[in-house]
Amino acid sequence: MSVRPPTAPPAVTDDVDTLAEEQARVDDDLDRVSLETVDARPRRAPPRPTTPPSAASSEAQDGLAAALHAEEVARARGWSTVMIVMALAMLAFVPALPGDASRKGPFVATLIALIGLGAWLVRRCRNPARYTPAVFRTFAFAIAAGSFEVIYYLGVFSPTPLVVTLGISFIGLGRDRIGALVAPLVAIAGYLALALATLTGLLDDRAVVTPTATSAAGQAMFTAMVPVVLLVALWMARLSRRTLEHALARAHEAALLANQREAQLVEVKRDLDHVLDGGAGAKGQLTGAAAGPWQLAEVIGRGAMGEVYAATHASDHRTAAVKVLRELGPDEARLRERFEREGAVIAALQSPHIVRVFDAGVIRAMPYLAMERLHGEDLARRLRREPRLDRAALITLVREVARGLDVAHAAGVVHRDLKPHNLFWSRDLGAWKILDFGVASLAGSSGTLTQAAVVGTPGYMAPEQARGHGVDARADVFALGAVTYRALTGRPAFTGVDTPQLLFSVVYQHPKAPSALAPDVPRAVDAVMAVALAKRAADRFDHATEFAEALAAALHGAAPLPVVERAAGLLARHPWGRAATER
Repeated sequence: MSVRPPTAPPAVTDDVDTLAEEQARVDDDLDRVSLETVDARPRRAPPRPTTPPSAASSEAQDGLAAALHAEEVARARGWSTVMIVMALAMLAFVPALPGDASRKGPFVATLIALIGLGAWLVRRCRNPARYTPAVFRTFAFAIAAGSFEVIYYLGVFSPTPLVVTLGISFIGLGRDRIGALVAPLVAIAGYLALALATLTGLLDDRAVVTPTATSAAGQAMFTAMVPVVLLVALWMARLSRRTLEHALARAHEAALLANQREAQLVEVKRDLDHVLDGGAGAKGQLTGAAAGPWQLAEVIGRGAMGEVYAATHASDHRTAAVKVLRELGPDEARLRERFEREGAVIAALQSPHIVRVFDAGVIRAMPYLAMERLHGEDLARRLRREPRLDRAALITLVREVARGLDVAHAAGVVHRDLKPHNLFWSRDLGAWKILDFGVASLAGSSGTLTQAAVVGTPGYMAPEQARGHGVDARADVFALGAVTYRALTGRPAFTGVDTPQLLFSVVYQHPKAPSALAPDVPRAVDAVMAVALAKRAADRFDHATEFAEALAAALHGAAPLPVVERAAGLLARHPWGRAATER
């Protein structure tokens, strides 16, 4: 059960209205995504919430690049086949062509070379991994060079430049900018040089098609217009390439946003059920009763493990949030002693990032904890308002929570239920506070304050905790990692339609890499998160602050080298997005 001391006792209807508005916003966003996906035309300086795909180093962008690469390989195979067919057709007509017989030899040799080049590229395209930028450049510059001999033999004023236009349309669509731009420009410059040399008489015109029937003015216009047409063909090819990249990027972003909103909708609905069941603002069975020196007022939270009451100290009038747990059962005396002992340990924790526990006791055979009452909002509510935290806010959150956890761990206390609902931003203090040590355990002792076998929140508990095994501080590191994943990507690290599936996901599934869901996240962050979310406790960070500092460095682009090497070993065994086979 999470303790969320609110600013004031909220009415249930207010929270229901707020969550209903959140659901409506999620639905509106999903509708907007569908419309934006259809209209994928490029716009001038479109607003982008993240860095451009070319600047993002992420698994998501690798997937987008792979799709573009596959499309280019298919085009290369098709164009090579067309080039082979055209070269064979020209070879068939060579014996019947007029013109200088001495020029037929170089022309035929060029055609045979182009046929061989096309066959080489077709073989390369059978394995997309072998179609590299170097292959593309070789092919592009080779056909550019070959176009000189073909144009020279058939004639600069013949229909041959139409074939060059087709080649430029293919090459200009290439991913490699050097080959896509320089090779066509070389071909265009070569044509212009041949045309000017022929027009001015510097080169003997021994072509198959000569301009004898064309006036000097017509030849000059033809010489000027053909390069212009070729340049336009190149410009159109590059524009088509940019349009394709933009459309795919928009579709990819829309898919990510749709998945993110779907995950948020699940969280919102879960929180709505929590509010409907909570009865915040209503009277409870202990309203008006005294829990030690605390006078209990209205209920400000309710869950499976008990209720939380607004309370006032009888003598000094301090306000507090008093959490009353369920009845202890037949072992009341022994469990009461244990509860009071462990409650005293937690009360002794001194950290500006842990909610203060004033005292612990028993009321009507039910144990209670009296804690400071805070004003602000928990992380769960903030993430409903802004699905992802910016870099500075995330670093602050993780650092402050980690400091609080390290204080608890040094005292031998493991939280065991760290999640967005249990991390509270105090407006008055300007700091994050860890709430609800209600399922905490003392290191080296058996059981918990609640004596439950498997306790915690499934989506954020460590694998060993989900299995019901013993836990230590590294279980809280895992939970902090899961919270960080949610704030970093906008999606929970582990999902499932019900608790068993969710627990299975925690134990045996690896989530997608954070950079695959948020392209502006540096790949260095993936390495840090891989260590924090390792399935085995021994593979994780030993201390929460160690994780926090590694994350801060990674968000600035450079994770510590030992962390990177450690993550490389983990990801080699269990890559992101795969099932974990190690039991």
